[in-house]
Amino acid sequence: MTGPRGLLFILLSVAILGVVACGGSSAPTPGVTATAPPSATEAAPSSPQPTSDPAALLPDGDRILEDVRHLSETIGPRPAGTAREKEAADFIAERLRGLGYEVSLQEFSLGRETARSSSLAVTSPEQRTIATVPFERSANGALRLSLAAAGIGRPEDFPSSIAGHAALIERGDLLFNDKVKNAQAAGARAALIYNNEAGIYYGSLQDSASIPVIAISQMEGQKLAESLRNGDVEVEVVVGSLSDAVSYNVVARPPRRDCDTVSGGHYDSVPQAPGASDNATGTATILEIASVLSRSGRMEGHCFVLFGSEELGLIGSRAYVNALDQAARDRLKAMLNFDMVGVGDETWLLIGTPALQQRASGIASGLGIGVARGNLPSTTSSDHASFINAGIPSLMFHRTEDPLLHTPEDVTGRVEPQLLEEAARMGVAMLESLNAGG
Repeated sequence: MTGPRGLLFILLSVAILGVVACGGSSAPTPGVTATAPPSATEAAPSSPQPTSDPAALLPDGDRILEDVRHLSETIGPRPAGTAREKEAADFIAERLRGLGYEVSLQEFSLGRETARSSSLAVTSPEQRTIATVPFERSANGALRLSLAAAGIGRPEDFPSSIAGHAALIERGDLLFNDKVKNAQAAGARAALIYNNEAGIYYGSLQDSASIPVIAISQMEGQKLAESLRNGDVEVEVVVGSLSDAVSYNVVARPPRRDCDTVSGGHYDSVPQAPGASDNATGTATILEIASVLSRSGRMEGHCFVLFGSEELGLIGSRAYVNALDQAARDRLKAMLNFDMVGVGDETWLLIGTPALQQRASGIASGLGIGVARGNLPSTTSSDHASFINAGIPSLMFHRTEDPLLHTPEDVTGRVEPQLLEEAARMGVAMLESLNAGG
């Protein structure tokens, strides 16, 4: 449901950056390398002829929804460094080439620190396996341990007998980083952090852990907690590095032109989620904005980048920014980031550089779209942060937080075409304003 026309702007506190990228960390990641300039095949595009059909020059929410459906259903979950993430990159690249843009795939290494696998097996009093997601910056290990309950992970929650055990910790109240540090200080040899809402999730640590750390669902965590109340529980915890993995940014620019603006969003998802809201909606909206500019003959100076591996800690956007020379950075008027733009019955949030927030607020008002200037929760961030950290003005378009973020329930059926259309309309108008007004 959209905000009412003429909604007064709600001025929330303006703050930028967080720690985790819609699930990932904005802290530097070891082992990340990026090619500069972008590597991979560049196709010479055949530019479509601009059209004078007014209907063709307007964003269409149903058309955007079809791309959301392809990404989240036909391709499905798109974890960083996987074949499905690459399939999504190829789909995006093909679409942008068809619109007449020069397209390249910028390859970057994820490094062994971020490409991981994990497993959890209960060995006593019963035998079963539990679905897991390894934390970013977890230690590797393969351990058979007794399990002990440790509340929400405060120092006082760890029993005196925790040394040498795996700690079962509930998500919530404390940062993951603090929970794990407390577990390490108490002598735990592994940490199992179960969700405080339905489903599993993707977790990230600011600091590298010295013990294996894995995420499990609320249901499985509660089952383990109940088993502990009835007696001893033995588990086998495994976290291991995969072979060196790579990911890709899809970079599209007008033929033979530099970038005055960059608009983008991430196309990867967490392992267990179809990623419709997060972030097939942003990716599909970017494709529609690029299409509108192409069909109207207004491509000049506007570049588009769809980022890989955001969920591991903004890795793709940081790789892109790090590969820009100073002249390219100085040329950029703005970066527009679209992340989670199709779900929610609240209002739009404009997050980022104050001058861009002000410009976008005026544009949204003219379009009859209710917006608020605000900030993300302190534990989250998104790809605009990589540009802000480099001194590049940046703005994020975002719906208020989705309770089914990073869960298997993040599906296409929840996405509202009208919201997608609003996002694309604001994006097109913002780019035209930047082009006209500098």
